[in-house]
Amino acid sequence: MRAHAVPDAAVLLQTEHAVVRVLASTEGEEEVYPALLKAIGGSLGWTGGEVLEGAIPRAVAESGTVAFPAGARTLRFSGPDPGPATLATLDSLGSQIGVFVERCRAQAAVRASDARKGAILEAAFDAIVTMDHEGNVVEANRAAEAMFGYTFAEMAGGELAELIVPPSLREAHRHGVRRLLELGERHVLSHPTELTGMRSDGSEFPVEVIVTQPDLPGPPVFVGHLRDVTERHAAEAALRRLADEQAALRRVATAVAAETEPRTLFGLVIEEVGRLMEAQSANMIRYDGEALATVIGAWNAEGVRSVPVGATVRVDGDTASARVWRTGLPSRVDTYEGQEGELADTLRELGFRSAIAAPVVFGGRLWGAVIVSSVDPEPFPEGAEQRIADFAELVAQALANAEARAQLAASRARIVQAGDAERRRLERNLHDGAQQRLVSLSLTLRLAARRHGGDPELLRAGEELAQALEELRELARGIHPAVLTEYGLEPAIRALATRATVPVDLDVELDERLPAPVEAAAYYVVAEALTNVAKYAQASGAHVHVFRDERSGDEASGRGRRRAVVEVRDDGVGGAQESGSGLRGLADRVEALGGALWLNSPAGEGTTLLAEMPVEP
Repeated sequence: MRAHAVPDAAVLLQTEHAVVRVLASTEGEEEVYPALLKAIGGSLGWTGGEVLEGAIPRAVAESGTVAFPAGARTLRFSGPDPGPATLATLDSLGSQIGVFVERCRAQAAVRASDARKGAILEAAFDAIVTMDHEGNVVEANRAAEAMFGYTFAEMAGGELAELIVPPSLREAHRHGVRRLLELGERHVLSHPTELTGMRSDGSEFPVEVIVTQPDLPGPPVFVGHLRDVTERHAAEAALRRLADEQAALRRVATAVAAETEPRTLFGLVIEEVGRLMEAQSANMIRYDGEALATVIGAWNAEGVRSVPVGATVRVDGDTASARVWRTGLPSRVDTYEGQEGELADTLRELGFRSAIAAPVVFGGRLWGAVIVSSVDPEPFPEGAEQRIADFAELVAQALANAEARAQLAASRARIVQAGDAERRRLERNLHDGAQQRLVSLSLTLRLAARRHGGDPELLRAGEELAQALEELRELARGIHPAVLTEYGLEPAIRALATRATVPVDLDVELDERLPAPVEAAAYYVVAEALTNVAKYAQASGAHVHVFRDERSGDEASGRGRRRAVVEVRDDGVGGAQESGSGLRGLADRVEALGGALWLNSPAGEGTTLLAEMPVEP
C-alpha cells in the first residue's frame, strides 16, 4: 500500500473556502459542477476530475482515485490516498453541495412555474391588469395592451384611474379603492359586473369586470380581469331590433288579417316603421302618374314637421321617392345636401337629411311607397331600406284585401239590387196583370149573381175569388210592396204595423227618403222582426224605431259615414237565435250594403233586432 499523502489542516481549510466561493458565485446546477472540479482539484493537487451520475453513500479512496457524494451526483479525482480527515472534509463539502443543488432545483421549479403562469396570462383572451394599494398599475398582459391601446411600459407605474377609467368615473373609482383598503375586503367584485372603460385615444366602451385580491404578503394587490363586451352589446342590440321588427310586423299582419280599413292601416304601418327605425317622420304616398304623388299617410315625432296628408308633390330630383318611382326597388338617400329639385328643396326646408323608402306593388304595378325620414346627421344603417320592404308588402296585401272586399260587397249589392228589381217587376206584373184580371172577374161574378139571385154556386165562386184576390195581394206585398216604391219607407212600415197581431209603437224619424236599396233592406228587417214577434215572442207589444244617425261614424274603423238605423224591440220571452234562415238572409242583405245586423235576445227579457246601414258613400 502506498503511503498516505495527507493534506494538512491549512490545505483542507483552503479547499473549504474555495468550495464556498464557488457555491456563492454560481446560480445553476449545471454550472456548479465544472467549477467545483476545478476548485477542489486545484486546492488539493488532484487531477482527472469528473462528475458521475448518481451519488455514492460517502467519500472513499481506492486504486489511486478519490470519490465523494455531491448532491445527486459523485465527484471523482485521481490522486494519492487521502487520510480520514480529508475524507471527512469531502463528506462535509458534499453535503453543502447537495444543499446547494436542492436549492437550485427548487428555484428552477419556481421559475418554471412563474414562466408557465406568465405564459398563461399572456395567452389569455381577457385583459388582466394588476393594481397596487396606491392605485398604480404593476402588471398587464398582452390582451390588456391590445384592449386599451397602451404598451405595458406606458402603463407600468401609472395610475389606473388616469389610464383606463373614463373621467366621469375616476373619483368614484378612487373612492372605491380607498374604501376597500379601509374595509380590508378580500373579494372586490367576485361576480361579473359591467362598467365603462377608456382606451388610450379617449374612446369609451363597455367592459365586463371581475376584481380579486390575491392573498400575498405585503400591501394589498388587486387583480382585474376585463372583457370587452362591445360585440356582445351589438349582438344583443341586433337581437332586440329583430324582436322589435318581428313584433311590429305581427301587429301590422294582425291588422291586415282583421281587415282593418286601409286608411287606418296606413297610419299603423307608417307609425310602426317610423318608431322601429328610430326616425322622426314616416309617410306613405300613392303615385298618381306624370311623376306626381299624393301623401295618404303621415306620422311625425313631436316637434317635427313633414309634408301634410293630402298634399300632392312632384316626384323629381334624386329623392328616395323618385328613386323608387324610377326603379321600383327599395332605395336610400344618405343626404339631401346638394340635391336639386322642388321636392328636395321642400325636404331640406323641413329639416330632413336622409331617407329610406320601399315600394308598394299592387296588382303587378307600382302603386306607392313607404318612406321613412330622419333629421339626424347620421344616415340610416346599411340595409335599412330592405327592412321596411316587408311592411310595404303587408300594405300591398291590405290593398288587395280591401279591393277583394270592395268587389265582394259590390257583387253582393248588385245581387240584392237585382233581386229587388225582380221583386218589383213581379209585383207590377201581378198588380197590372193577374190582379187586374181577377178584379175584373170578380165584378163579372157579382153581375151574374144579381141576375141569378140565390144561385149557391155563383155565391161560392165569388167568395173563393175574393179570397184568392186577397191572397194574391198579400203575395204581391211580400214580393215587394208597391207602397214602398210609391210612397217610401214610413207608409210601408205603417202598413206592416197595421197588419201585425200585437200592438206596434212606430217611431220613424226621416226627413227625406233613404236610398232605394236601404229602404228595401229596412222594410224587410221590420217585416221579419214583426213576423217573428207574432210567431214566437209571446209579446204584448213591439216598438219600431227608424232614424238617420247624423254622427260621423266609427272613426277607429275608418268608416266615418252617416247611417240609417232600424231597431225593433219586443217585451216577449226572448231566447231568439240568429241561426234562422230569415235572419241570416237579412244579415246578408244588410252586409251587402256595408252595414251590420245585431240580435240581442236574453231569455225572459225580450228581443232587440238592430240594423245599421250607410246612407252615404
